[in-house]
Amino acid sequence: MKVVQLKELLEIRHCVFVMGPPGAGKTSTWKMLGKAQDKTQKKTMIVDINPKTVSTRDLYGYNTPSKEWKDGLLSKTMRSLGEIAGNDPKWLLLDGDLDTNWIESMNSVMDDNKILTLANNERIPLKGHMRMLFEIRDLRFASPATVSRAGILYISDDSGYQWEAYIESWLEKLPSMEKIPNAKNKKEDLRNLFKKYCKGTLFYIKKNCKLLVPVAPISMITSLCKILEIILEKEYSNIEFAFVFSMVWCCGGALA
Repeated sequence: MKVVQLKELLEIRHCVFVMGPPGAGKTSTWKMLGKAQDKTQKKTMIVDINPKTVSTRDLYGYNTPSKEWKDGLLSKTMRSLGEIAGNDPKWLLLDGDLDTNWIESMNSVMDDNKILTLANNERIPLKGHMRMLFEIRDLRFASPATVSRAGILYISDDSGYQWEAYIESWLEKLPSMEKIPNAKNKKEDLRNLFKKYCKGTLFYIKKNCKLLVPVAPISMITSLCKILEIILEKEYSNIEFAFVFSMVWCCGGALA
């Protein structure tokens, strides 16, 4: 559903915020759409940049004291994408949290004129087959002017389908894990244990517990599966005991 919604947004907007908590599946959404478009003879080119890894002037470009222009990471990338021949989709993905230092200079691109204006008065257009995607956590430091200029796709993790899908994927791989004795026979027992403990435990932690550091539910479940892989290398007569032990450490390790 989110892949389809992203496609529909990109058809009517040239800038889109893909927003949600860590582990919600933001990256998987745009990657899946890009691969799906490849199957329709539209080779999608995606360039991923983290704007938080460089300063604002290194992102857009700047004039040196000797009046020499130094190209920025974003300006050079955007210009290069625009010079590539053909009308296949080209996405410039900015994967990093918004802040007022770099996003405000993007307003001219997000407007209807779709032009990036640099400090040396150069203007770089965002062509009709090009799109800008922003993979972000929230809009806490975005101004109303910025928010109103882009489409927003919010991906929630409240339903828990992300960690449920991870569990199912891990269980499918379980029989092929050679280090775990009788892995195939343990598959259904583990599936029942996941159903018995995971949802209630994660809900209780979210509502009643304080975490020393923020930990996404899917991160806890990933840790649970990794611990189980190690513990189950030894034969246990009580597999539920091993599961609960793993659950305590992966979910309770970050509690205050």
